Amino acid sequence: MEEIIRMQDNLLLIRRTVGWTAEKFGEKIGVTRQTINNIESGRNKLTKTQYIAMRSVLDAEMAQAPEDTEMLKVLLDVLVDHPENYSTENREELLAKANMMAPSILAGTTTRADVSKEWMKAAGIIVGGAALLGPLGLGAGIAAINAWLVKAVASGKKKPTLKEKKDG
Repeated sequence: MEEIIRMQDNLLLIRRTVGWTAEKFGEKIGVTRQTINNIESGRNKLTKTQYIAMRSVLDAEMAQAPEDTEMLKVLLDVLVDHPENYSTENREELLAKANMMAPSILAGTTTRADVSKEWMKAAGIIVGGAALLGPLGLGAGIAAINAWLVKAVASGKKKPTLKEKKDG
C-alpha cells in the first residue's frame, strides 16, 4: 500500500504538526519512542498495523480539535492520501512551508492552532483555496477522514488458497 510508504516518508513532519514528541506518539499507538524514531529514520519499516494505529490516533485528534488540526488534515491529504491531486511544485512548496512552521509547535514557541491558521493561509495561496477544499470539503465528516481505513482493510483481503479455488 503506497500510503504506508508515504506516511513513513513524512512521519516526522506529521508528528511535529500534531505537536507530539516521539515518546508521546509512541504511547498513543502502543510502541516505544525508539520504534517511532526508527520508523522516522527508515531503520524500521512502518507496518500496516502501525499505520492503522497511527491513522486512528491522528483521526481522533482531528475529530477532537478540528480548528487546531487543519494543517494536519491537509498535509495528510497532500503527502499521504492524495498526492496525485497536487502538482509536484505545489507539494514541494507546501512541504517546505510545513517543515519551516511545524517545529515551532513541538518547541512550544507557538500554538498548534496559530500555526495551523497561518499555514492554511499560505497553503491557500500556493494551491488556491478551492483546490484545498476540494477533496476535504469545509465540513469533512468522519467518513471522509476514515476513507484511508476502508482502503487499508480492503487492500489486505486474503487471496483464496489453492484448496479454496478447487472447492469453489
